[in-house]
Amino acid sequence: MLYVKKELLQVLKKEFKDRVRELPVFRGESTVEVDKEILLPFMGFLKHDERFKMDMLVDLTAVDYPGRKPRFVVVYHLRSIPLKHNLRVKCWAENDEVPTVIELWRAADWLEREVYEMFGVRFTGRELRKLLLPQKYPYYPLRKDFPLEGKETPCEVWDWE
Repeated sequence: MLYVKKELLQVLKKEFKDRVRELPVFRGESTVEVDKEILLPFMGFLKHDERFKMDMLVDLTAVDYPGRKPRFVVVYHLRSIPLKHNLRVKCWAENDEVPTVIELWRAADWLEREVYEMFGVRFTGRELRKLLLPQKYPYYPLRKDFPLEGKETPCEVWDWE
């Protein structure tokens, strides 16, 4: 797999100034970190600009850093099928929320719902419904403070709608 070349990362930094930070390349994988306020225009640029053509959202997940503020970083894995390159984009979820990218990539629908359900990160600009757990389930199982053995007391939340 090829990752976005250094010259293209410079294009992003020039276009979005100090709102985009290049993270160290690890095993040939390029990653950028972007401010939440410009996430949508940034992602739109990656999808529509001829030099990037990031036409595929491969994956979307979150990482929990319980001792940090903001606590969650949302991670997007993008791919350009015609140009055969990849890019990882990270965005810190201030107030545990980031804007939805569903208008750019329909694949974000279930991925955002899964991150909401498992971590509690909200995606503004869309309705979120849980996929695997009951809608009223009050916990987020992939948070680092969720006990490995589960919760002691069962909750009456099964809503078979």
